[in-house]
Amino acid sequence: MELEQFQAQSDPTGWMEQISQSTGDYYYFYDFSTGLVHFTRNALKATHIFQLEKPVCTLEQWCEHVDDRDVSRLKRVVEDLLNGRLKSYSFNYRVKNCCGESVWINSRGKAFQNEKGKIAYALGRLSSGAAREEERFNSQKLREELEGYLTQAHPGFLLLIGVDNLRTLNLKNGRDFGDALLRDVKFILQDEVPEGCEVYRISGDWFAVNLPDLTAVKVSRIFAKARERLRGQCTISAGCVSFTDYHVDDKDTLLQYVEFSLEDAKNHGKDRMSFFSPENYEEQLRSLELKEELRRCIDEGFTGFSLEYQPQLGLGDCTVYGAEALLRFTSPRKGRVSPAEFIPLLEQNGLICEVGLWVLKETLQACKKWREVMPGLHVSVNMSYVQLTQESIEEDVLEVLRSSGLPGDALTIEVTESMQLQDYPYLNKIFHRWKEAGIEISVDDFGTGYSSLGRLKNMEVDEIKVDRSFVTNIQRSAYNYRLLSNIIELANGSQIRVCCEGVETVEELEVLRKLKPELVQGFLLAKPCPEDKFAEACIRIRNLDLKKEPELPARQRTEAGAGEELAGVQDDVAEIILNAENDVFYLSDLTSYELYYLNPAGQRLFGVQDYKGEKCYKILHGKNAPCDFCTNDVISKDSFYIWENQNEYCGRHFLLKDRIVQYRGIPTRMEVALDVTKQEYVSQNARERLFFAEKIADYLDTLSRHADFEKAVNQVLASVGDFYQADRAYLFEPASEHDGHWNNTFEWCAQGVVPQRDALQRVPSQAVSRWMEIFKKEQSVIILNLAPLQQASPHEWAVLERQNIQRLIVAPLRENGTTIGFIGVDNPRTCIHDDTHVRVLASFLLARIRQDRNEHRYQVLLQHSNEDLLQSLQVGFWSIRRDQGKASRMIVNDTMEKVLEFEQSDTPVQRYSYWYDRIPEEERKTVDRALEQMRTAGTVVQVCFPWNHPRLGRVTLRFSGLVLEDGEQYCKWKGYCRLVD
Repeated sequence: MELEQFQAQSDPTGWMEQISQSTGDYYYFYDFSTGLVHFTRNALKATHIFQLEKPVCTLEQWCEHVDDRDVSRLKRVVEDLLNGRLKSYSFNYRVKNCCGESVWINSRGKAFQNEKGKIAYALGRLSSGAAREEERFNSQKLREELEGYLTQAHPGFLLLIGVDNLRTLNLKNGRDFGDALLRDVKFILQDEVPEGCEVYRISGDWFAVNLPDLTAVKVSRIFAKARERLRGQCTISAGCVSFTDYHVDDKDTLLQYVEFSLEDAKNHGKDRMSFFSPENYEEQLRSLELKEELRRCIDEGFTGFSLEYQPQLGLGDCTVYGAEALLRFTSPRKGRVSPAEFIPLLEQNGLICEVGLWVLKETLQACKKWREVMPGLHVSVNMSYVQLTQESIEEDVLEVLRSSGLPGDALTIEVTESMQLQDYPYLNKIFHRWKEAGIEISVDDFGTGYSSLGRLKNMEVDEIKVDRSFVTNIQRSAYNYRLLSNIIELANGSQIRVCCEGVETVEELEVLRKLKPELVQGFLLAKPCPEDKFAEACIRIRNLDLKKEPELPARQRTEAGAGEELAGVQDDVAEIILNAENDVFYLSDLTSYELYYLNPAGQRLFGVQDYKGEKCYKILHGKNAPCDFCTNDVISKDSFYIWENQNEYCGRHFLLKDRIVQYRGIPTRMEVALDVTKQEYVSQNARERLFFAEKIADYLDTLSRHADFEKAVNQVLASVGDFYQADRAYLFEPASEHDGHWNNTFEWCAQGVVPQRDALQRVPSQAVSRWMEIFKKEQSVIILNLAPLQQASPHEWAVLERQNIQRLIVAPLRENGTTIGFIGVDNPRTCIHDDTHVRVLASFLLARIRQDRNEHRYQVLLQHSNEDLLQSLQVGFWSIRRDQGKASRMIVNDTMEKVLEFEQSDTPVQRYSYWYDRIPEEERKTVDRALEQMRTAGTVVQVCFPWNHPRLGRVTLRFSGLVLEDGEQYCKWKGYCRLVD
């Protein structure tokens, strides 16, 4: 702040008071001319730090509150400021609090001059160093403790917990609330960890604790209990890493691992715990290395960056309209890097701004060269929201355009629909300025975000680029055809140009030519190419025979058009069309299957307009040959043939009425299709019974196959919820305190349904007391109407009514005469009287819970391995991870490393190769089968096999293990290894 601005303030400390209220720090203003120091009033209340009685005092009076050992240092700093030797400062000294105790504080500030160049005043901040001193002390104690466990190779875990969004909580509720919250967090954590484990506050809102001799399951329970007790005050996230799994003997490395795990938990939604993953850590390191490499390449003149250009074709005249510039990066060490990998890094670090202007300059230079032989060629350049937030972006783009010597209409700037288009007043200001210069605006990936054409019109957008997901196989998707047809129609009405991306087949191009977007681009026409190959690509496009219209069937060539064709329909057929205009109605040839007429309702449903002469099986069923269920052989002209059909092509269930009518003197098939998808008039009971049998098999397979209990439960809940067409499916278990309360522990929600799990923690016993009595009779709770419960069971009604529940089915999990949980579905829309699915699922879940209890004993033994015993028996401990598309990894303990003579410097990938390559080739299938059996059976499996020892020759190894994690893309095993002979 300048001196004049400060002097304009009537109250010199007014603005400081406002800042102190929001930050909690203590501010001061020292006037060199008067020698007075002005403090913010919160310093008077901080008696645990200061002993101020008034907010204003002289420098000498302030020095009386300073520890005698630091007075001379303070005065020396003031003197250096006055003499101009210092302009800013930050130093620590001690002050006396109201009890006479010395407290460390940090003083940080800056001196300001008046208009004559003389020092006028200093502005500064005082902050207590007590918390930081305590954190430094705690951090040191934690390190010493951790080093002891690592030295002894003691099993256990390091847990790091952080409070989510503490700064927001402080701004909302005040600093005192935040301080009290941190005290509560530490108290609760200390209360939950085993006796003898010390919780340390090591930095701000971070708390760390060493947990020796605990399993991963027990650590997870500690976190879950602490999170539950803090619910309503705040959420917490945690990272966790094993002392021994990764053979780290360096405490700093382990602390780095656990900090990464905490960051991973926060990046994946917070309110959760993440165990350390070497694979994710390596991926993070790769990202950091790539980020540094990108920065270096930019500093070296954009080395490694290049551009490729993909031609855009105008469908009207089949000429090249323009080119889209696509950024590429080639790493000197890694080779070509995917844009999906490096562009987000450029955006996260703001580097995209420099690179974006470079792309714009290079593209306009290339366009200028091409226009010498292709006048009127346009270029499109992508721009991210990060670039658009730069203050100078308007003028930067215009300056590059002016320097290129090209007119503005040569350039189109593409923005993605997923960017913050809701900020359109800000964006419109930028776009308007560019449009004045002739630049056009395009919205890329249209259809994947939330923009409406109306909003885009308000933003003066010139073009939308339809995402390739809507173009791929459009000839087989009536839905995409109908959607794209509507988009093009609406865009034309708004004077917005349409470009369809991702055209890769002739069939896709033929469909698009019927829909008539202005532009198309894709691999069918040309792949992205360097600047010097672009002219060749354009020549190849010109040589394609794109102007030739696809040949129409013979009968269509003889017809004049839809109006003339419809006019020839006999009166009784025309009457049927008028009476059934909301149903699908069509006429087709009995022999050639060519369509004569499809009414507007059918055109809308199947997304077609130019259907005449096409095959009915192609348009209505997406087939390339007549349907095997065609009724042409059984229909007659005397009466309707009535049947039903599930049309997989459009996803509808029809009741069909077929007969033969005369059309222009020719016997013709007429069909009226009534959409009964919602009503499901026919065969509903039979389908439900068949579907029931399929679902039971799915539940059993899922619960037996998944080693991860949580994943298994989530998957079967999704399956049962989908079967009942319910809003929610859920599992409730007793609260950890066993005080009669119930927690919703697992939940599946249908699309668009608001989750209720967080609101259904510690549900009181009186809300489910009626259910408990029903469960004792081994019966389910089925509610078809909520209203009667308002009087009969008000607590139950209140809980259900808040969730907008009208119907539900709930079944108990019963063991030894006790209800240990219950599962249910809310607002089922099918089988609403039938609890069979829920009861069968409850039975399967109970069996799985018992299975997990038995296997837990082995896992505890596995994770509480006695190193002395293992060493004496020459038994090694191993962990294997196989990822789809990645190299397999193996981690071994010291015993196995010694027995099998691994190199200590080997990486996990090298260790796996060392172990697996020494298995005789004819025996590898045996080992693979054993690992697969561990995965599928979910139990301990043992296998013996020969192995080529580097020193002893061929020996026999015995492996015992089981699967700990079974993901979609990876599997992780752990177990023991012993040298048998």
